Amino acid sequence: METFRWKIDPDMGVESEPLVSVAKFGDGYEQRRPAGLNNNLEKYSVTIRVKRSEVRYLRDFLNRHAGVKSFIWTPPYSYQPIKVVCRKWSSKVGMLNVTFTTTFEQVIL
Repeated sequence: METFRWKIDPDMGVESEPLVSVAKFGDGYEQRRPAGLNNNLEKYSVTIRVKRSEVRYLRDFLNRHAGVKSFIWTPPYSYQPIKVVCRKWSSKVGMLNVTFTTTFEQVIL
């Protein structure tokens, strides 16, 4: 499994939405429980700036995984590497740099 080695911008967004199963009863009562074993996986909004000479390496990496194959990434606030997939990305070309905006989704397998 490959490791994502590019540096990301420090302004990263983290989204958490635990998956919960709810059984509703009369008079507004409900029972909640986690939906599955890994019900609280996170999504990271990541921005990566690379020099124009390095664009093809990053684009090749993302295309090779194509939103299907997971890769290892260590969030900047953590020392614990996690497995993520990148299902979508976009790029904005500047004079010297190219800025990629991506979403990394934490996965288990």
